[in-house]
Amino acid sequence: MNKAYLSALLTILMWSSLAALTITITHIPSLLSVGLVLIFASLPGLKYWRQWKLPLKVWLSAIIGMFGYHYLLFDAFARSPAMSVNMIQYLWPLFIVLGTPLFSHAKLNLGHVIGAILGFSGVLLTLAQEPIAFNIDDLFGYGEAFIAALLWAFYTLSNRRYTQMPMSAVAGFCLVSGILALSSYALTNDVSAVIPSSFDLITIALLGLGPMGLSFYTWDYAIRHGDTRIIGALAYLAPLLSVIWMATFIPEITLSPIHLVTLFLIIGGAYLGQVIEKRKQELLAKIEPAA
Repeated sequence: MNKAYLSALLTILMWSSLAALTITITHIPSLLSVGLVLIFASLPGLKYWRQWKLPLKVWLSAIIGMFGYHYLLFDAFARSPAMSVNMIQYLWPLFIVLGTPLFSHAKLNLGHVIGAILGFSGVLLTLAQEPIAFNIDDLFGYGEAFIAALLWAFYTLSNRRYTQMPMSAVAGFCLVSGILALSSYALTNDVSAVIPSSFDLITIALLGLGPMGLSFYTWDYAIRHGDTRIIGALAYLAPLLSVIWMATFIPEITLSPIHLVTLFLIIGGAYLGQVIEKRKQELLAKIEPAA
């Protein structure tokens, strides 16, 4: 396995703790928590600010993806059942696989399409386990999680196109997104109303160091040097690990057989496309010598 896929696996391992850590600070307004975490995540790369000379469209697409994904995700966790929000937002690996042809010359096969259907079926199965109630906040949170998944896929695939972008630019995206979040919070809230506790600040620091810090850099390396269809499939390890983290450390969350079935549907769906692609390549390799 090359460095790109090892980097992707390291990223996935860090991201698996994102939901568990985020749930512990849902009492903090989303704009405030996202802003603080992203500012913290930008610190390691600030000294390379001279390398951040990028086209405006690169900045815009990256900030929309970075800020949009994290704000919507944090807000969704504060509004709706955490397990369902987590499963919905983990549609982004599927969106990366399906969206790859829009950003590159890679093609999708029947396995990718069937995998998409299986993955979405898994999400619907998870949602069906929640109590049926017309709760606008829950529905709104689920919508936020779905849009967040689309935004992260967009961020990932659009960044891959800019091959000359230095990895340190990720710090710039974090910094601008963090400032945008804190500025929005200051303009719409009483800044003295919520003061994060010491425990909150430790959690924010952990998020900024790992799942919303180093992970951005390792992910950036992975998507630039690897096949996004394979990386998208590998990313389906994240929801499995994430659910285990949540069920292990958060008493209110339990892991049910339905969640395991859902995870198998999603992971199997993503893997199916890769199996068919491999068989297709093997068949072409046998045909070409004969021709």
